[in-house]
Amino acid sequence: MSKGFIKKEGLALVSLARYLFRLKPGDRLKTIDVLSSELALSVGVVQNALKSLEAAQCVTLDRRGRNGTVLSKMDFPLLLEQADIGNILCAMPLPYTRLYEGLASAIKTQFSGYPLYFAHMRGAEVRIDCLIDGVYDMAVVSHLAAESYLQQGDVTAVLNFGSGSYVAGHQLLYRKGSKASIRRVGIDPRSPDQRLLTERVFAGQEFERVSLPYNLTLAALQRGDIDAAIWNITDEAAEGLVQEPIECADAMKASEAVLLIHNEAKVIQHLVQSLIDIPQLLRHQQDVALGIREPSY
Repeated sequence: MSKGFIKKEGLALVSLARYLFRLKPGDRLKTIDVLSSELALSVGVVQNALKSLEAAQCVTLDRRGRNGTVLSKMDFPLLLEQADIGNILCAMPLPYTRLYEGLASAIKTQFSGYPLYFAHMRGAEVRIDCLIDGVYDMAVVSHLAAESYLQQGDVTAVLNFGSGSYVAGHQLLYRKGSKASIRRVGIDPRSPDQRLLTERVFAGQEFERVSLPYNLTLAALQRGDIDAAIWNITDEAAEGLVQEPIECADAMKASEAVLLIHNEAKVIQHLVQSLIDIPQLLRHQQDVALGIREPSY
């Protein structure tokens, strides 16, 4: 926040900066009277704050008399600083696949010039809960993992990057010749995708749910500790195991990466929608996945 303002003046600067973030060049501003009423501040305080934002070159305004004031130009990084938003934190999956690395690298590149940082953690539900609690500003999860939270109305999927952007797909793994005798199925309690797809694949069947960290699944299968598990389609070897692709609507959603924000985070929403070009982002992600480009995040 600008050090030249305190109390009401500072509040006016922050509030106006956040209001302007929701506009785009060519949009007409609300009148000073309307803004002062909505912000519960005097007309003079609001006028001075708007002039300060202009003087700081955060925005360029075109005053047209009785036709109102139009936003001609805005400097997002400068306006973000005045909006009293510091570092932007995005919760991401652990970068154990090239797709995840590519996605992080692409988002970081498109946020060039902005203070964006990643918190990499296992467990989509943990990432979403931290987003709701205000620990993070954004979170990347699968569409399937986000679905129940979207229905509750706490978060918004501001972007969906499409099929294959989160994982290439999912498959059922089991030892050769053992499908008919599957009884113990490994499930990582931190993975809503694995849990939901397991229930879908084994619907109507009796089976034991074995709590197991996702990264230990292959070894547990090969030792015979479990009989089957849902697994991402990756290049990782699954020696001695049958890999049976899962094709259903839920599996498609589980392959789609979505970027979530809190419903009230209008500044972050506008920033994301202004900066991210999805086709360009997906090309960057695929270049990383194919080894054509080194990830940087």
